[in-house]
Amino acid sequence: MHDIPYEDAIHRIQEESGLSLAEIQSRIDAKLQQLSGLVSKDGAAHILANELGIQLAKPAPEVGAELKISDVRLGARNISVVGRVVQKYDPKSFNKNGREGRVASLLLGDDTGVIRVTFWNDQVDAFNELVQGDVLVVRNPFVKPAYQQDRLELQLNTQSTIIVNPEGVVVAQRDMPQRAPATQKYIRDLKDTDENVELIATIVQVYDPRFFDSCPKCNKKLISDNQCAEHGEVVGSMNCSMNAVLDDGTGTIRATFWKQQALRLTKSDEPAFARFREDPTSFEDVKNDLLGEFLKVVGKVRRNEQQDRLELTAQLVTLDVDPAKELEGLQRKFESSPAVAVQKVQAAIEKKEADESGMSVVEDDVVSLDDL
Repeated sequence: MHDIPYEDAIHRIQEESGLSLAEIQSRIDAKLQQLSGLVSKDGAAHILANELGIQLAKPAPEVGAELKISDVRLGARNISVVGRVVQKYDPKSFNKNGREGRVASLLLGDDTGVIRVTFWNDQVDAFNELVQGDVLVVRNPFVKPAYQQDRLELQLNTQSTIIVNPEGVVVAQRDMPQRAPATQKYIRDLKDTDENVELIATIVQVYDPRFFDSCPKCNKKLISDNQCAEHGEVVGSMNCSMNAVLDDGTGTIRATFWKQQALRLTKSDEPAFARFREDPTSFEDVKNDLLGEFLKVVGKVRRNEQQDRLELTAQLVTLDVDPAKELEGLQRKFESSPAVAVQKVQAAIEKKEADESGMSVVEDDVVSLDDL
């Protein structure tokens, strides 16, 4: 009897051998054919692991056994992780199937790395009492892949417990790398190698969102109904993206907003956004509201070879930007700012003032498709 799930075995083999998923699957299929059905696919995976010198059948840690963050593995059970709170993220409320809920997360660090810990519903009360620097013991969490990242996270469930600042426990912690501030650029100056760039622009065109179902384990798009190429039959979760065209007066660029940034851009939660899938026409009002919206967006630039144009993948969206403040910043940062870019910001100021007073203004300088 194998006490590690097949998917976890594959993940471990891939992680420790460096082989691709396709190569691992090919070797397992070869074992199944070689042994003529005498072993299951789980058994074939264990045979392959043994041949590669990978020990899958490790003894399960005792309840309360402490693991370093770098030793946490997918499928691990009955573990404890000790670390120091290095960063907290704001709690969020959501509504799923008519039920209200709360979620919050933090980064826990030790001398081997960092890992995200997620709190749900009533656990958020305990989260709110934590401060950066607290030592935290997390017992019996659920280990799962992090969203859209090649790493793991700890999810608290009803069997999980936490201990805050236990007496006598000292946590060594390596320095957290600081994210470099984004480089502010005009659209006309972007290159296809740009990473972590910041644009200040106006939305001049919005496209309907695209929806698809993804695997809850690896977040990859399902190849068919409830079928993941890596994890087999799963219950898919909603994923989505939306595109918009941004204009800063020096040029335009098409930007892609994946799920979390699409929610930020439209000021929606997941259930509200999912309604656009059921009723696409209801998105028209959102599109109209977004046209002319002034925003900051940080992201990375890539060339679309088919269309032969640069495109932006949004990584952080900031709305409710103060146009007057940004105009001052542009003039201070760029002594010779292009006049048209400054006019765009001034037009955004007029639009904001008009919106606040209930008046309308001519928005030809804000919403223009001439350059598309």
